[in-house]
Amino acid sequence: MIESLRPLTQDERQDAYDAAQDAVIRSIGPRPERSQFTQHAENPFPPAVTRLITVLCLMLLAAAFTPSAIRLYTIGSKTFGQTISNTAAVRLVGLATVLSAETGQVVFSLALATLGTTRSERNLLYTSALIATLIALVGNVQLALPGHTGSPFAWFEAIAPPLLVLSTSYVLKGQMLDSIQHRHANEQAYKQALNEWQDRTRAVEDHPRWSQFYANAIRDLLRKKNSRRKESLNNMTVADWRAAVYRELRAESWYEEPSPERAKAAGQPVPFSPVAVSSNGNGYH
Repeated sequence: MIESLRPLTQDERQDAYDAAQDAVIRSIGPRPERSQFTQHAENPFPPAVTRLITVLCLMLLAAAFTPSAIRLYTIGSKTFGQTISNTAAVRLVGLATVLSAETGQVVFSLALATLGTTRSERNLLYTSALIATLIALVGNVQLALPGHTGSPFAWFEAIAPPLLVLSTSYVLKGQMLDSIQHRHANEQAYKQALNEWQDRTRAVEDHPRWSQFYANAIRDLLRKKNSRRKESLNNMTVADWRAAVYRELRAESWYEEPSPERAKAAGQPVPFSPVAVSSNGNGYH
């Protein structure tokens, strides 16, 4: 039965090989995407709750920052103006005082989430945050309490804003650190899945069903090439198809390099074998 089938050409067998490779890759599954692992790491809190906490912290940070920044600007510019009367310089120093104190608290606290990897780095950042907090506390107390030292609320109103800025910064730092850890865990899971997918698709012939996929691809091409022989194709049994596929698999292995002795015995041309080229002064041999 298979003798009536037109065999495949070398290019067609290569097409069957490529089709089998594609079939194996499809059976393994699509390439992992990074977006599939955005929620891989376990988070005990819903994203909406985390976003709400962040928004509330930013609102509290702005509320505590405002009165403290105004006082620090005022006392920083006035103190500097006692020695230098340049108006532009006074304003710049007032702004620099706010940035050194209030903004410094936020910056050093958030930096602990990313830069505080060693003990010396953490000590430096904690010390810097403490200095910024002391500047904010001293500036607020010095400006707000004269004449109001007997008022309990005046003490709270002077001390609370710098401390709230510091504590809110630590809350934001904790959320940032948690977000970094989850993002890192998601990225590691994505890279592991990608490496596994690449390992499985790199050597498709090691797939346990590779022979079946390759045989199916060859059979499909034989059917396509012999589509006019419908009666013969319909009468082919499973054994016939196996024989036809095996014939195609063996089609490219027909050639075998004969040894010189066997070629001479069979009366065939002796295969060419290159020899070393040397020179003895009278020519090349």
